[in-house]
Amino acid sequence: MVLMSVGEYYLKLMLNVLNKDKTTNKVKVKSTSLINKWQALLGISDWVILFEPISENQVVDESEGNTSGHEFVGIHINFKKKIGTIYHTRKLNEDDIVHELLHVAFPIWSEEKVNFWTDLLIKNPKSLFQF
Repeated sequence: MVLMSVGEYYLKLMLNVLNKDKTTNKVKVKSTSLINKWQALLGISDWVILFEPISENQVVDESEGNTSGHEFVGIHINFKKKIGTIYHTRKLNEDDIVHELLHVAFPIWSEEKVNFWTDLLIKNPKSLFQF
């Protein structure tokens, strides 16, 4: 297996997703109430959200001397096709899902703002309506 930085790995996976239509070979999450709830609250119910587990050995952290074996959760967003693919090295929890879906719903937000709203929404989903 060729090791690459998170950005390089992410770019390679993005190219694979971009070259496919909505019927991709990625793992589509089962229709769960949790995903449906957050997609509806964030106004992105028309999006296809896919999940793809990856190995920690595929993640290289440049800030730690290009060492591999790091935890990772991140989303690739294809706005044209309305497909979001969440890549993850561990089991996802509700905060992860909310965080990544916020990136879809509000793509211009900074990471800090997404982190702030993730924490706020997990504690009180009705705070979304305070925009």
